[in-house]
Amino acid sequence: MRSGVERMLGARVVEASSVPLGLTPGLASRLVLDDGRRVFVKAAGVHRGASTVEKLRREGRVMDALPPEVPAPRLLGTYDDGRWAAVACADVDGRPPTTPWTRPELDRVLAALTECAAATTPSPLPGPSFVLDWAGDLTGWRQLPLRPSAEAELRAVLPEDTHWVTRDLERLGRLEAGWSVGANGNTLLHGDMRADNIVLTDDHVWFVDWPSACVGAPWLDLLFLLPGVVATGADFDLEEIVRTHPLTRDVAPETITATLAALAGFLVTVGLEPPPWYAPEVRSYQLAEAAAAIRWLARRG
Repeated sequence: MRSGVERMLGARVVEASSVPLGLTPGLASRLVLDDGRRVFVKAAGVHRGASTVEKLRREGRVMDALPPEVPAPRLLGTYDDGRWAAVACADVDGRPPTTPWTRPELDRVLAALTECAAATTPSPLPGPSFVLDWAGDLTGWRQLPLRPSAEAELRAVLPEDTHWVTRDLERLGRLEAGWSVGANGNTLLHGDMRADNIVLTDDHVWFVDWPSACVGAPWLDLLFLLPGVVATGADFDLEEIVRTHPLTRDVAPETITATLAALAGFLVTVGLEPPPWYAPEVRSYQLAEAAAAIRWLARRG
């Protein structure tokens, strides 16, 4: 695999340093090449699961199709020998947003999301469809009643001020069922917009890690980002953001509410699952996002 990546890049690797793996098991490294270039490479083998390798193949296809105006690192090449797959892109020397988020950094990311949506509309790829990709995931409130100990589980992992959901599962299930009404569209979405997929430099915002890209309404990435922003402890008026932002201000309020309900249900149900071995902290992060989404949902009525 190393030899194949070096042939693909046209240079020899002289230095490599691992970076946090995120939510995909496999190699993630910053490389220095013998011609002086710095490259970021992600790779995985089939021993990590066929789905992991397929995600990398999908990311390579997405990044190859992104218009140059999209704030994403430039794709340098892909490698695939049937057992291993790798994606190489220009290395971005930056950092994730501050924790908790600050309003200046959030404003920069919100502006970049607007630019990104404009650059990917119409989508340079035919699919997959966001509605089809997420159809099985955004059913959390309807699935929870099937768990015999759902109420006790929710009370054990959610903050007390969000326990009202245990008494309202039926209504929340009906509410989330309407999420797909406004979700169709012809924008290529990132599909996994959260802080660890955002890199800030002094003069640029970069969106990285594109294997979950899909086609849908242009406002979805923004809505899915916001609960995670306030889950860090930031005190922002999310209602003001969706009311005034160009991507959401013309979306029907009931569509926003239904999609937010569906997102909260998804975060709750995945948060109850055992954590994967390669990201043991992810469930607590998802439950913090779930609590933020539930609090926001309560304010929307």
